[in-house]
Amino acid sequence: MKKVCLFIVTLLVAAAAADRASALPPINAAWHEKYAALKGEVEAKLGAEMSAKCNVCHVAGKGKKEKNAYGVAVGKHITKAEITKIKESAGDDLDKATAETKKYILAGIEKADAEKSASGKTFGEILKSGKLPE
Repeated sequence: MKKVCLFIVTLLVAAAAADRASALPPINAAWHEKYAALKGEVEAKLGAEMSAKCNVCHVAGKGKKEKNAYGVAVGKHITKAEITKIKESAGDDLDKATAETKKYILAGIEKADAEKSASGKTFGEILKSGKLPE
């Protein structure tokens, strides 16, 4: 658990220190923080490296624009444009930008989790059962 917490803190610090024009929002870090209990399932199914963990939402071996059903649901509720707007409205206050971005991302994940998968269960139900959406 200490390693997971250290990993998440490291990601958040890196995200805060990254160039504000970065095109990659910290969606992955927020998702892994919310679903820390799924770390073993993610690593067993997708791999331990960060690029493999992106495949919770993206299709393995395809470009980053290629998303699975869960990724499409997340993408409806979390947009790069909105993250950019949040960062711009925070101005030079990086702490505020980071906190507001994280809040926005977690709210988007909650909305995506409420959507139904092809199996008829919500994505949240699948995730809370300890499985990854297909």
